[in-house]
Amino acid sequence: MRDRLLMELRRLRLHFPSALTRGSHMRSPVEFSACARAGVLGKRAVLALAVVLAAGGNGRGQTAAANEPAGAAPPAAENALETYGPLKPEVNAAIRAALTGAALQNLSAEQRAVLRAVDAFYAENGDAPVFFDAGGWTAQARGVFDRLRRAPEDGLDLRAWRIFSLDAAPTPALAAGEVALAQAVAAYAFQASGGRIEPARISKLIGLRPDVVSAAKALEETFQAADAGAQLASYNPQQPGYRALREKLASLRESPGSLLLASQESPRESKRRASDARSPVAAAVSKAAQEASLLANMEMWRWMPRDLGTDRIMVNVPEFAARLYRGETLVATNKIVVGKPETPTPLFSNRVEYVVVNPAWYVPQSIIKKEMMGRSLNGYDVVWENGLMHVRQPPGERNALGRLKFIFPNSYSVYMHDTPARHLFATARRAYSHGCMRVDQPLAWAVALLGPQNGWTEKRIEKMYGKSERRVNLPAPLPIHIGYFTEEVDENGQIHAFDDVYGYAAEVKKRLGLGG
Repeated sequence: MRDRLLMELRRLRLHFPSALTRGSHMRSPVEFSACARAGVLGKRAVLALAVVLAAGGNGRGQTAAANEPAGAAPPAAENALETYGPLKPEVNAAIRAALTGAALQNLSAEQRAVLRAVDAFYAENGDAPVFFDAGGWTAQARGVFDRLRRAPEDGLDLRAWRIFSLDAAPTPALAAGEVALAQAVAAYAFQASGGRIEPARISKLIGLRPDVVSAAKALEETFQAADAGAQLASYNPQQPGYRALREKLASLRESPGSLLLASQESPRESKRRASDARSPVAAAVSKAAQEASLLANMEMWRWMPRDLGTDRIMVNVPEFAARLYRGETLVATNKIVVGKPETPTPLFSNRVEYVVVNPAWYVPQSIIKKEMMGRSLNGYDVVWENGLMHVRQPPGERNALGRLKFIFPNSYSVYMHDTPARHLFATARRAYSHGCMRVDQPLAWAVALLGPQNGWTEKRIEKMYGKSERRVNLPAPLPIHIGYFTEEVDENGQIHAFDDVYGYAAEVKKRLGLGG
């Protein structure tokens, strides 16, 4: 074993002479560590060389420790060499040649970003192979290859990436396959984690930010994973809402026709069932259009936080609905009124911190300028300051915010609140506000958020009604996620379609090159 390690060391010396030697002598382990810290060697070369130095000494005749059994092979050394592959100059050179052979012209921004990131990853790691070793392709390579072939199951498009077969081949071809596989892994992780679309480019009021996985992170994690294919797949959203849409996509592709949707009411039934956005009306949708819609909604799930929280509020703007979950139990559901298309409700995640009973309404300047200038403002408090008119509506039954306001501090200055305009909840398309969300059952919502187990009841809250604001903190901040999905699957496996009220789904389809 020692002879084998020393042979590897000589090969490495050919490739990293300045890092491995000092004058005519091999560097000591301490000096070698300094080289590693200084960045002379890539991380993979560092590991392999550290193993060699630890097992074979400093190259000047040191022997194994006296208490080591004769003939015993250090497990770490064996694993390191087999894992990190044959670190030979010809292998490194072949990988570098494959990396530098790619032209960047006529490529998409995504392709250029992936190529540069993969090149940087290998450069940092001494151009050492990740997916093959002396025995050929590793188990990680085969797991990754299988997952890449199944990329369309998650709506990913890897057609721009050439993936070599995993047949045995001479070093140059093997190196080209290694690089192609690494590039496909990086592209898969980039797309799966939401890198294809920057939500803010669709609207500045989309504050959701996908956590895009870097090429280095994807390659490191898939290389180290016991199941590389599963690791790669994990970069897709894991929330139940995404998985349900994924299953519907598979069913659609396997079926000869389109799926049966329980959609929003048809024009014929708009009067009879105008108040129910989930009216189970069969919608005839072409298979291609339905697939495009499923893919667009799967993409918008990539914008959402991976950890939604055990207890959470989920708002779906196109559905005009909000739901409170405690664990996996649905505790409360509310119809809501959302922002008009010209004043959309922002999409973001935050935490509800407290409830305000008897809120005053401090009218935003945008509303004052567009809707209040020149009007009679009886019942409002008006103050002029620095040339600006400031308007406040005192607490009361006629207050625009009603009796309750639910606060989750945010840069958009939006919140949930009660409303005296109760008639709006009898309509299906409830996009009437300036961006805030009006709640259909504010008292029941407040009790659900504050916790009936904590002694909160509707009567207790009603007793607090008056002319002064009163703040009630939640027992613990409660995550709230304001999302946008025009298709959802309910707990019974029934798919529901909703109107694309802000046009976001159509824009996602356009940016992904989808029809429908």
